[in-house]
Amino acid sequence: FYLSLFEEILNTNIEDWSEYPLLNTLSKAILTGQQILELSASKENIKHHDVIIISMFRKVLEQADGLFILLDHDSNSAATSTIRTLYETSLGMQFIFEDEDLLENRANSYYVSYMHEQITWAKKVIKSGELSTIYTVEELKEKITKFEASLAKEPLKSVNNVWLREKVRLEKKNKHFSPKWYSIYGNARSFTHLASKYKGTHPLLYSGYSLESHGLTALQSIVTDEETKKQFLTPLRYRHSGYDTLCYLSRTIVSLCTSLMVNRYCSEIKNEFEVFLETNQ
Repeated sequence: FYLSLFEEILNTNIEDWSEYPLLNTLSKAILTGQQILELSASKENIKHHDVIIISMFRKVLEQADGLFILLDHDSNSAATSTIRTLYETSLGMQFIFEDEDLLENRANSYYVSYMHEQITWAKKVIKSGELSTIYTVEELKEKITKFEASLAKEPLKSVNNVWLREKVRLEKKNKHFSPKWYSIYGNARSFTHLASKYKGTHPLLYSGYSLESHGLTALQSIVTDEETKKQFLTPLRYRHSGYDTLCYLSRTIVSLCTSLMVNRYCSEIKNEFEVFLETNQ
């Protein structure tokens, strides 16, 4: 059944697949990821940390799907920013899967950190009153109460205690910022440090794409004609030289994260999935 499913996906091409073969393989990687997502979510005895991991994988696919749409429409700037976000999420998944003994705590740490960020944001909004036309005080207080109640119960309570101790340690060093979720059950000091730990990734990739996300590449849209020396602006949509690289990287990221999910939740189809990976090149 599963092999026939993969075969069906391999035979499903985008309309202009012959002209854009790398975009076509990205499409197939996303379609396969969706199947693995559904299969993983349907497993019995799914625990709290499994839900977090499955949700992260869904986010990877969602970001990759958005990237596919942007690449298909030659939206270069937005595509570059999106692959940076996709890259971050995928590294988070690699970090969680890295150590089986720490997997549960690392997954819960991701969720604990998210809750603290939401609580901090809600309190700031209440205090400032600047978004009163969008959120009521009651809504924000309800959000805070809900998250604080979850943090006070297992399986998050023990992880939250570690998070709070780390927060106090940072404050004693006059560092008034929240602990990074990947630093609580790991030794990464920053995301760049985290990226350097995994084979096939590199901090320079992250920092290079960060320039686009921070709006520092505006002048790249100015092109000089070598003959006339006149300068002109590139179109808002065009297929630039980095197109193939973005397609290749995004497909690689999706395939990597899907492999992690298959190994943990769908090992019964591991051999068939490996055949798919070898074929979808």
